[in-house]
Amino acid sequence: MAKKKRNPLLFKLQNSLEYAALRGVLFVLRLLPWKLSRKLIQGLFVGIGYHLGIRRKVAYTQISKVYPDWDEKKKAKVLKDMYRNMGLSVASIYLMKESQLLASCSMVGEEYARKAYSYGKGVILATAHLGNWEAARIFPLKDMPMSVIVRKQRNTYFDKFHNAIRSLYGMDILDMRKGLRGIISAFQKNHMVAILMDQNAGKSGLVMDFLGFPASHWVGVAKLSLRYKVPILPGVALLTPEGNTVFTFEPVIYHPDWEDKEENYPILLKEVNEIIERYIHQYPSQWFWVHKRWKSTKAMLD
Repeated sequence: MAKKKRNPLLFKLQNSLEYAALRGVLFVLRLLPWKLSRKLIQGLFVGIGYHLGIRRKVAYTQISKVYPDWDEKKKAKVLKDMYRNMGLSVASIYLMKESQLLASCSMVGEEYARKAYSYGKGVILATAHLGNWEAARIFPLKDMPMSVIVRKQRNTYFDKFHNAIRSLYGMDILDMRKGLRGIISAFQKNHMVAILMDQNAGKSGLVMDFLGFPASHWVGVAKLSLRYKVPILPGVALLTPEGNTVFTFEPVIYHPDWEDKEENYPILLKEVNEIIERYIHQYPSQWFWVHKRWKSTKAMLD
């Protein structure tokens, strides 16, 4: 059966209505005190995510596999806190005043970031879906030039709106469709490029252990680092209960003497993985358990 063509006018109208509804809700919520609007968003995420079960089964299965010794009470608490933290992250992006956002962000291990920039080769920020990674848009204000790779959203109005927020302080937006060209250009400008290390890489990825189970990994970080001699800066954006963000960096991973060979990729990726896994174990409620990290290997199936 031939695929039904989408009516461009109806699609544009749908996008316009969705965007108008979003801006209307944000307008109302911004009139409220920050603490109240934050609690409303967090309650909405817990209500829809946990109680109605949006991706709850996926998150529950993965947590149960990774932490088989946890009792049901602890799993439930971590799951609720995960949805609550997701709401907190969204609230900080769309509802927090810019002056408030800047005041709420701090850094630990900033010296490691400065060292990574000092090589003049660009920087790979190896991070994960943990905490409030979107708040990294403030980095250019800290004399840390940055580029971020984004996937175009279905709703073009929302896409432009979100990217405008991301680039408010000078962050460059790299279209994922342009691939390597944009990343190399960013490195040449000595920009930091953030790459999420905990995404499922599909059938073409490198299968390695992640949190005790085989998972498909993108090898791009290892390839870029070894081929272009770019230092890797492991870092996460941890949330505090008050809605503050603590950017926490680890010592630079840099092997300029290693050759760009496939046998070196898993060694390098393992170094980064061990750091990310440590933070997930330490802050399990801040990781994105609703993401099907082990989908390609089916490691989470009973």
